[in-house]
Amino acid sequence: MNLRYRAVVSLSAAATAATLSLALAVPAQAATPGWRVVFGTHYGASTTDSGYVTVVAPSKLDLWAFGGSDLSGATPEVPVAEHWNGSAWTAGVLPAAVTSSANSAIEAASAVSPSNIWAVTQFHGYVMHWNGAWSVATQLPGAGQLTGITAISSTNVWVFGSGGFTGGLGTWHYNGSTWTQQTGNASGIALASALSASNIWAVGSDGSSPQDAIVHYNGTAWQPEQATALTGLQFQSVLAISPTNVWVSAVKQTNNFVGFLLHFNGSQWSKFTLPWAGSTGVLTSDGQGGIWLTAEDSSNHSWVAHRSVAGTWTRTLIGSAPTHLLSLALIPGTTSLWGAGSFIKGSGTDAGIWAHGAIP
Repeated sequence: MNLRYRAVVSLSAAATAATLSLALAVPAQAATPGWRVVFGTHYGASTTDSGYVTVVAPSKLDLWAFGGSDLSGATPEVPVAEHWNGSAWTAGVLPAAVTSSANSAIEAASAVSPSNIWAVTQFHGYVMHWNGAWSVATQLPGAGQLTGITAISSTNVWVFGSGGFTGGLGTWHYNGSTWTQQTGNASGIALASALSASNIWAVGSDGSSPQDAIVHYNGTAWQPEQATALTGLQFQSVLAISPTNVWVSAVKQTNNFVGFLLHFNGSQWSKFTLPWAGSTGVLTSDGQGGIWLTAEDSSNHSWVAHRSVAGTWTRTLIGSAPTHLLSLALIPGTTSLWGAGSFIKGSGTDAGIWAHGAIP
């Protein structure tokens, strides 16, 4: 399993009494400013572990959340999508080829604009494109997984399939007409964060162990980063805010619950130990120069930690029962956020969407 994308495990039904009771949409405008569930739903049989894996917000009034009907893998999985248009939630209508044969969650997505969104399934190699309706852009060859996608424009799309945990499909680039597999330092990338077409930061594997490398694309080639601060770590997520402000979350390779943040200031890397024990997850900007970071403790509880631009840490427990918050997205032009994942419901889990701050 890829830790960044499949942290979800089957959660104990013994925690049901303490769980959230939401199963229907809650109007976002009526909610309080803190972290709260604004949408929850279940896919498939009541015992399945439904969940969202990734969320993108291409504009203030546009949100897509993607995942699968059973992230545990215990039953055949159907890929799912949910859309918020600023006033209502609707299920995304996915291509029949994907829903009928993929048996896989939608694992990653990237939005250029509200009318130009890309997504990939974890297995079976499907790359999908939204331009007002979902279609299959391509089905990449092979039997491994896809782990990430970064779309810069309609003619510049990177798809990643790190082989770190289950075997991957490698890295592919789309130039508007042709999909080309990349080799060398690009081949083990899991996910990336782009500042521009010629400035992309990524994490992946150099072949020795899962997600143990950071690489940078300069418009011509992918180059590995070398620094003492990066040794002995397994990298989870990357967030490039500017050329002199790049963050990477990580855990110790020998202990998933010892978390770190790495920071690149344009010339060198620094390592910060998290002030709390936990496995680090995904990163996103707070819109004010600071960052948000998801984390999980050894009891399957999810936290959201905030580091201000001044370096002050705070954290919030997400849910009173085991919960998985797997993705965050800053709402453009605001300091508010969306989150996506799953929470205990009955003998399975519901797919959930969280919000923080005022929703436009």
